[in-house]
Amino acid sequence: MSLVFENISHNYGQASILKQVSLEARAGEILCLLGPSGCGKTTLLNLAAGILPLQEGLITLDGKKLASPQDCPPPEKRPVGLVFQEGALFPHLTVAENIEFGISNNPDRKAIVSKLLDKIGMADFGGRYPHSLSGGQQQRVAVARALAPAPRVILMDEPFANIDITRRRSLREQIRSLLKSQNCITIMVTHDPEEAMEVSDQIAVMYGGKIVQIGSPKDIYEKPHSSAVAKLTSEGVVIPAAIDGQILHTDFGDWSVSHLSGMPETKAEKLDLYIRPQVVAIEKLSGTKTGLKLIDIRHIGSAQIISVQATSGKVLTLHMSTETLWEVGDLVMLTPRKASLIAFAL
Repeated sequence: MSLVFENISHNYGQASILKQVSLEARAGEILCLLGPSGCGKTTLLNLAAGILPLQEGLITLDGKKLASPQDCPPPEKRPVGLVFQEGALFPHLTVAENIEFGISNNPDRKAIVSKLLDKIGMADFGGRYPHSLSGGQQQRVAVARALAPAPRVILMDEPFANIDITRRRSLREQIRSLLKSQNCITIMVTHDPEEAMEVSDQIAVMYGGKIVQIGSPKDIYEKPHSSAVAKLTSEGVVIPAAIDGQILHTDFGDWSVSHLSGMPETKAEKLDLYIRPQVVAIEKLSGTKTGLKLIDIRHIGSAQIISVQATSGKVLTLHMSTETLWEVGDLVMLTPRKASLIAFAL
C-alpha cells in the first residue's frame, strides 16, 4: 500500500510553490517532509488531504486515483486523517467524544475509543475536556481522533511545534509507537531536523518547491547530496576549500585529501567542506604567534561551544568535549579525523 505523488506542481498566483514533485509514501513507514519555511511542505500535505485543489499532476493510493486536476474529492471523501499543530480539538466535547466524532455511526465506537485511549496512555481521561489537558495530551488525543476511523493515510502538519521542548521528545516516541502499530501511511511535515531524524523511517528534504534528497535518516545524515542538506540535518558547518593535488587549503588549516570521506563526482579546484564538530581535534599551540585564535567559549553541560578565528577574520564555531578546558586568547590548530570531511564541488 502506498500514496504516490506524480509530477505535482502548484502555484499561488504567479508564485511557483511546487515544481514537478514526485514522491512515494509506503504503509507502515513514517515519511517526514523536512525543509525551511516556504519550501512547499504544507502545500504538498494539503493537496493530499484535499484542502487545496490539485492544479497539475496525479495523486494515487494503492494504484488508484485519489486526486487529479479534473477530479479532486474534498477531505471528507478521502481515507485520510489529519493532525494539525494545535490539535484543533472541539472544546465543547469531552476527550472521548472528540475521538468518537468521526465514527459516530460505528456500532463499535465505544470499544474503539476505549482502545485508543489506552494506547495513548489516557484511559482515565475520557470524561475530561480539552482545556483541562496539557498541550502534549491534546496532541495525543488529536492523533487518536485521526486514527479512530482507521484511515489508510495520516497527514501531520508540525504536530509537535507547540509542545514544551522538555516534553517533546517523549511525545515523539509515544506518537511514533502508536502510528507504527497502525501500519498506515504517515506523512509528517516538520522544519526540525532532530524531529525528522527521531520520528521518521524516510526523510524527503525539500528546497524551493523541489525534493532535493530522499532516504533513511542514516543516509541523509551520512551521505548528504549537497551542503544545504548537510547543514539542515546536523550541527556542522561549511567552509570553502581549494584543492591542490593532495592538499586542501582552507582558512583554518591545510589538510590532506585523506581527510575527505570521498571525492565529489565532478572534479573541481574549489570545494565546500562540511565539518561536523565531533570529527575535529583541537590542539593548543605554544611558543608561536601564529595559529587560530580562540575568541569565545561557552559551556553547555558536557560540551563546550568554541569559536576560533583565522587570520583572514573568518570564524568557525565547534561543539567540543570538556576533556580539555580552553581559554579565550589561546592559539590552536585544528585537525580533522581521516575520511571525516564531506566535500561538495562548486
